[in-house]
Amino acid sequence: MRKTKPMFSPQRQAGHMAADFAEDHLVTADQASAALNLPLYYFIDARKRAELGIPYYSINRMVRYRIRELHKWQVRYAAEQVKQPDASETGGAHA
Repeated sequence: MRKTKPMFSPQRQAGHMAADFAEDHLVTADQASAALNLPLYYFIDARKRAELGIPYYSINRMVRYRIRELHKWQVRYAAEQVKQPDASETGGAHA
């Protein structure tokens, strides 16, 4: 049997943009919730996703997530929460 020569050299393939996305798999809401230890409804409810600014992909009627993007979002969202004072900590009329 003859060996076939690969179409792309390893140098060209490593720098190729499509190869970067091949490693980062799309995950379901259940998998994203478990990976980030966040409530499932953050990923299922479209209004909550929009409110929180969670990055997602809509493929036909399926919603999928990239773990790397979700992790970046989680770090950014946590930093925003630290900067903003929480209204519940200041007390109310009965405090």
